[in-house]
Amino acid sequence: MRGKCLFVLPLVGVLTLGRSCDADAQSVFRSRVDMVPLTVTVTDSAGRYVSGLTERDFAVFEDGVRQSLSFFASERLPVDVALVLDVSASMSTAMPLVRQAADGLIRALRTGDRAAVVAVNTSVGMPQRFTADHERAAAAIAALHCTGSTAVYDGVYITLKEFARERRNRTEVRRQVLVLLSDGLDNASHVSADEMADLARRVGASIYVVALKDPTLQAQGALPEFEQQRATYAIRALAQDAGGRIFFPTATSELPAVYGAIARELANQYDLGYVPARPGGDGAFRRIGVRVLPPASGIARTRSGYQPPRDQTPRTSNQN
Repeated sequence: MRGKCLFVLPLVGVLTLGRSCDADAQSVFRSRVDMVPLTVTVTDSAGRYVSGLTERDFAVFEDGVRQSLSFFASERLPVDVALVLDVSASMSTAMPLVRQAADGLIRALRTGDRAAVVAVNTSVGMPQRFTADHERAAAAIAALHCTGSTAVYDGVYITLKEFARERRNRTEVRRQVLVLLSDGLDNASHVSADEMADLARRVGASIYVVALKDPTLQAQGALPEFEQQRATYAIRALAQDAGGRIFFPTATSELPAVYGAIARELANQYDLGYVPARPGGDGAFRRIGVRVLPPASGIARTRSGYQPPRDQTPRTSNQN
């Protein structure tokens, strides 16, 4: 376990990465009876999106116990999308297509949706915080340049903290989506993969990962095989646990199509919510399952679970 510390990552729109993140993460759940929001993707056996379902078509389970739905959106909720982009030196040759692909995803957002741009290299910066002005987000992407190493875990961690703050400070229900693009190999982060994954379970944003495997880029920053496998496993688990997807394009020319696929998925999802039947307070991870009920059919995908905050109420002892 790393010691407690506080350090600043110097870049445009500097953000602070603190070791004590629990206050931010726990604010997602303002009380032990708060609603647990779920973004659910439903596909058929051929991978096509299933539309037209209603709340009666879903069953939600927490630790195997069926829950009563308290929220169902018949239309898509407003979306906050954070584009976390690897702008390390190894990405230099890919940047023209990276900009094109990321710009395409922003152009697919609707009025009222917001976008943020997070730049990751040796440090982490946010050249554009969440804005409904999509032109400003596109301009921030166009201005990115590549240098330095790759602190992917730091970038995801800081972005999740931003999501936690946004949810704490806003009363409206908004979907939160993190889209990470990197050539995949972290070599500069201060937080570990486990710390990143732990915060992701607490915050609950949907996470999509574009792990670029262009052989030319890989040769520029090659790591030992076992480190590559470990990094790939960590980032794959991150996306799967968050109910998102991971893509492995083998050429930068595939990036526009990948970002287009993410945009289509965001347009074909359901938003559900429930208040847990079992009170929280123990801080233990709770596993979530979602099923599509007959006569409807489909395969439901959502986050694997969530971790509510531990009850911080101080204990009192009886004194004679």
